[in-house]
Amino acid sequence: MHKKNKLVLLLFFMLTFFVGCSSSTQEGFGSRKSEDVIKAETSYTEEKAKAEEPAMKVHFIDVGQADSILITSKDQAMLVDAGNNDDASFLLQYLTEQGIKKLDYVIGTHPHEDHIGSLDRVIENFDIDTVIMPNKVHTSQTFQDVITAIEDKNLKITKPVVGNEYVLGDAKFTILGPVKDYGDELNNWSVGIKISDGTHSFVLCGDAETEAEYDMVDTGLDLSADVLKLCHHGSSTSSSELFLKEVNPSFAVIMAGVDNQYGHPHSEVMDRLEEMNIEVYRTDQDGTIVVESTKDHLIWNTYPDVKSDHYNGKEGKDQGSDEEGAVKGEESLEEVMVHKTKSGKRYHLANCTSLENSDIEISLEDAKKEGLTPCKICNPPE
Repeated sequence: MHKKNKLVLLLFFMLTFFVGCSSSTQEGFGSRKSEDVIKAETSYTEEKAKAEEPAMKVHFIDVGQADSILITSKDQAMLVDAGNNDDASFLLQYLTEQGIKKLDYVIGTHPHEDHIGSLDRVIENFDIDTVIMPNKVHTSQTFQDVITAIEDKNLKITKPVVGNEYVLGDAKFTILGPVKDYGDELNNWSVGIKISDGTHSFVLCGDAETEAEYDMVDTGLDLSADVLKLCHHGSSTSSSELFLKEVNPSFAVIMAGVDNQYGHPHSEVMDRLEEMNIEVYRTDQDGTIVVESTKDHLIWNTYPDVKSDHYNGKEGKDQGSDEEGAVKGEESLEEVMVHKTKSGKRYHLANCTSLENSDIEISLEDAKKEGLTPCKICNPPE
């Protein structure tokens, strides 16, 4: 072969070799870089998702002028109170929609109908591990129904002991009250708890009033929390300045019915919250409130559209249905529950302002037998 041709051929092979190597290296580097970016993005997304995954969710369920709070953490769940008797269908549906099949704890804060009304139905329809109720017996049919449901499931009542701690998934809760024997003052018998996932904490104390609030402060337990569920639906009989300062919440949740006859929440309490720069959520305005506690945030969700006729003391879609049974107005006098005071001559609806110093639940039939007449303020059934 001609020397010149050999040189050209040699140069051609050398050029092909280096171009090929260069192309292969770029492609290889490009692939590795792309793969690294994908891995980094995937890792970031997973870490972000993990950081935002709630360690605890607290549902302040809108049951009108009543309380019902669902708390979930990891694969465990707890229900604190269960609204009125008429709330059963709604509550069972709500819990089912949340995927609840078992409740590790059920707390009936105190034996008033607007807190334990549907507790019997909840106990009947779900697997229950532990039932916590105060050591206070009541004569009302509502209370007896709850006791019967507990006995029928072969469950025992765990009495709340101040300072005792319990585990709920990734969270823990501590018993804050009741601190002592409050006689016939049922609101002050309320079981109070502080629940925390290690990042955020909530204080829930049923209808505890000023005396019980002071007693909880005097225990020396750490009451500080991010969120406080106001006691007694925002009544001025609770949410004392001392208690609010001790809890020092950033947020307050008020569970009250729309245009309720008691004027809850009271203006004095709202003024106090504003002065302390506490942000307020209200079931009467926001509907059901669900708070997610993540590593970095408290995420607030409100669901006003969940409301229905149920919230006006009706049974929702079952109200007025001949096939589903009688409406509340058609119940016998023995089934209708009202309230009285120790020495008063009138009977009342639950949470009537006349009951703030004494509250005894009885049937309408017994009230009439005792010669009691209906209160002119709260207008109970006649």
